[in-house]
Order: sequence, then structure tokens, then C-alpha cells
Amino acid sequence: MSQSSSTPSHGLYPWHEQQWAFILRCLDMDRLAHALIIEGPSGCGKTAFANNMAAKLLCGADQPQACGQCRSCQLLAGEDRAHPELMDISFEINPKTGKLRTEITVDQVRKLIGQLQLTNTISARKVAFIHPADALNKSAANALLKSLEEPAGKDTVLILVTDDPGRLPVTVRSRCQLISIGQPDREVVQAWLQQVSDQDGEAVNAAIDAAGGSPLRAAQFLQSPELDAFTQVRESLATLLSRPASAMAVSERLAKLDEKDIWRWLSICCSDVIRASMRGQTPGWMPANIQLDSKTLLQLQKQADINRRMSTTPVRSDLLLQAWLIGWAEQGI
Repeated sequence: MSQSSSTPSHGLYPWHEQQWAFILRCLDMDRLAHALIIEGPSGCGKTAFANNMAAKLLCGADQPQACGQCRSCQLLAGEDRAHPELMDISFEINPKTGKLRTEITVDQVRKLIGQLQLTNTISARKVAFIHPADALNKSAANALLKSLEEPAGKDTVLILVTDDPGRLPVTVRSRCQLISIGQPDREVVQAWLQQVSDQDGEAVNAAIDAAGGSPLRAAQFLQSPELDAFTQVRESLATLLSRPASAMAVSERLAKLDEKDIWRWLSICCSDVIRASMRGQTPGWMPANIQLDSKTLLQLQKQADINRRMSTTPVRSDLLLQAWLIGWAEQGI
């Protein structure tokens, strides 16, 4: 799979078309909000959507997407995206520690506000691109609020990108237009992955399962050996249902995989079985003659999600994994 296939440049993913049409209608009617929140689950391509939107707003050509040829588009195509009318705000390096900050600071927002006051040199508009917007600390959000209440001008657009708009202050959310990009249907993801990759249907479906339906994460799995690890997790769970006594051996084998991935995949497997059982079916990776209790599955899924959050703490992860696998294995007894 090529880089251009998985990350569109001045192009759209198939599941973005409805939202893009809305943006174009707003521009045609000169009613685009001065501040927008682009929200959606991780891996749905919302950052790519925001990038395409910024390119369109800054482009000098009058067409549905950025032309890719004008001076503005050429600047955005560079590695440093050095466009004088684009302010790209994200995590910065802390000069004292040399490490990447985990929040967007008030100094960054104050600098942004100052840049918004400057005279345009290339494009008719200015675009401020803040991601992830939920990383704004309290002081930064309060500073941004002033620009939301008193926009720098009609031709200034603020684009905030976030996985979780609920983490933004209500005062910020209420002053922005919300654009939601949901996780596309499985059939849409399958068709797209088969179009942009050379993998067969079985690999594509396994990648979608491993990614929990996330299209961009599934595309990454198709290019990564992690997909084999996910398959190993499912095979191990199927083995435990047939041979519960092997829980210790399975635990030792899975403990070699990335801890966060293990818990995410265990949660996904539980969800997969629950959804299949609601349709009176059994997932293809499970033994066909075993019926699992939905209540127990829900408890196991919840525990997997809790254990994933605990994976960053000093808790004994090997003991957590053993206990979880024993709980799963007991369903096959």
C-alpha cells in the first residue's frame, strides 16, 4: 500500500464525502462558521479532513478541492507546511526537558492570537488548525475563548480537531460548529482497503477486526506484523475454550506481546462474540459448538478495558492477564 493511498493529499476518504459536501455548501452560501470542531473516533481520518479543509480554504483556485498547483498549495505540500496564513497548533517540545509536552499551553494560544492580527500575504483567508483541541489546558482554552467571541475577521477560520469534544469547555463548544466524522460501515472499510491494498479478503477482515472497525488503523495493520499478533490472540482464546487447563501456557505466550494491544484486542474479541451471539451466530475464529454467556462476556470486556488503563501503573500485568484468561477459559468448561 502506498503512502498516498492511506493518507489522501488534497483528496478525501470515501466516508468523508457527506461532511465535505456540507462544507462546500456553507462556502457557496458564504455561511461557513468562523470556528469549527471536527470530531470523531481515532482512526476515522478527521485530521486528514481538517488538513484538506485548511488547504481548500487557503487555495487560490475556485474548485471543490485544493488545486495542488497554486503558490498556497505548493507551500502546504512542503515538509514544514510553511504557509504564512496557516497556524498549526499542537504539542510542542518543552525547552527545559527536551520532551514533547502533553498539553497545549496558553503561550501557544497567545502567539496564535498575535499571528491572526497580521496582514495576509498569500491567501485571502487565515486558518488556525488546533489538534488535539482537548489538550488545551484551562488557561489556553480561556485565552482561545476571546478569539471565539471576537473573531479576528470574516476571513479567519479556526479548526479544532478532537477525539472527544466533551473534554472541551462548554464555552468553547458552544461557539463552534460541530462536524462529526463517524466510523464508517464495515462494508465501506472493506471496499476501501481492498482498493488501496494488495491483501486478500481474509487479511482485510482480520485487519478490520484488529482495529475495532477503525479504517486507518486497519490500513496500518495490513502493513504491520501486529496483525499476526492479533490472529495469535484470537487463536489462543479459541484454544482456551477447548482446553481450559492451558491458561497458564497461553498467558506466558501472550505476555510477550504489547500490553496495551493485548487488552484492546481482548476487549474487541469479547465485543465480536457478543455481537455475533445477538445474531444467533458464532465468530469464525471460535469453536462452533461452544455457547458463551453474554453477561460474563460483558464483564470480561469491561475488565479488559479497565486493565488496559491500568497497564501504565506498576500493577503486575502478568497476574492480571492470567486472571482474565482463566475467567475466559471457565466459559468452555
